Order: sequence, then C-alpha cells, then structure tokens
Amino acid sequence: MADDRTDVLQRTLAQLQARWGDRIIAPARRAELTPLPTGFADLDAQIGGGLWPGRLSVLLGQPTSGATSLALRALANAQGGGGPVMAVDLARQFDPHLAGRIGVDAGLLVLSRPPDADTALAIVREALGNAALGAVLLDASESKLAASSADVRRLSQALMGSPAPLIVLAQGVPSTFDSLTDLRLRVERLAWVRRGPDVAGLTTRVRIDKDHAGGGGRAVQIEVRYGEDT
Repeated sequence: MADDRTDVLQRTLAQLQARWGDRIIAPARRAELTPLPTGFADLDAQIGGGLWPGRLSVLLGQPTSGATSLALRALANAQGGGGPVMAVDLARQFDPHLAGRIGVDAGLLVLSRPPDADTALAIVREALGNAALGAVLLDASESKLAASSADVRRLSQALMGSPAPLIVLAQGVPSTFDSLTDLRLRVERLAWVRRGPDVAGLTTRVRIDKDHAGGGGRAVQIEVRYGEDT
C-alpha cells in the first residue's frame, strides 16, 4: 500500500513538472503574503480579506449547498495571475463543467484523484511545498478524513512553509484537523437563481463558525452566478 501511494504521488509530481517545468518544486517563500480573495467582497470583509496562505480553511456544506462553488471561485481567483492551482479529489466528485462555468481555467488546473486518504494527504503536503501553486483544494466531502497525530504534525509543518492556502471541502467538521483549522465556514443554500428554466446560480448563507481570532457566529449572504464554460 505504501508503494502504491508513493507511485501515485510521483505521478502527480511528474504531471506538475511536465506542465510547468522544474520551477514547480522550487522552495516555498513566505515574503509578501496576501490573502486569496474568495470573490465575494462582503465575505472577504468578515474573514480578514480572504483565505490566507499557509493556513487551513474548511468549507462545510451538504451537496448543492454552494460550498463547492465557493471553493471553485477561490481557485479561479488564484489563477488570475496566470499560475496553476491543484485539486485533490478524494471524494471523486470534481465536475469540470461546473468548474468551467465558475471560471476555473482547466489549462491551469492539476487534478489528482488519489485512491485513499493517506495518499491524498501525502499529495497535499507535497503540493503545499510547491511555490508555483496558487491554492490547493482537498475535496473530502464524502470521506472520513481520519489521520494520526503524525499526519497532523506533518501537515502543520507543510502549511507553515507554504505560500498557498489549503481549502478543505467536508460535510462534517473534520475533528482530526480542528487544531489546524484557521477558518471554518458553514455554507447553506437558500435558493436557486434561475434564468428562465435554467439554473444560473444560487444564493447561499455563509456562517463563520471559526475565524483567525477564534471567534465566529457571523453570517453573510452571497450569490454565486454561473457563466459559460471557459
């Protein structure tokens, strides 16, 4: 099993290098770090400007809640400077059509579908150390993301040296990583936005369960609009 995980990780790193060259594994630098905007000004104003590099942000929500749309909008924003992002699809639910409608550039996306949680965490740690990546998304919404204390320690070390925010999608609070969670948002769909018979987006309530200062309890209403595939 360990050899299988190593093979998956090496293939992922090879894919990164083949697309963007050896610079993808350059040492991370922490100078001039700024938060990654979510794309929703009212929400960013409540969470210190956005999702901070080197920190873990958890988005909680049931299917169709808007949590995935929020995560994808953040990835699209991270690609704004022309840099790549990575999605680790442990849940096997990544929808390229939806991602395109929200603005994610498939040409600047590295998608990995690891076979198990251990492999997913190993890939996430390696990705956080790659200076070229603007953001790392781990979709664990259908998985029990259990981890040992050693896993938590290694992830903590990877975050400390990373210029990218780590975004985790989950349906329930991943208590294993609660000590590492810098920001926890609970997303609830309020209504679909329709253009005639077609769904053009959704309105959601984003409740801040935990923020950088440890507080929470505030809520922001946002509207996610879907565009055309890019």
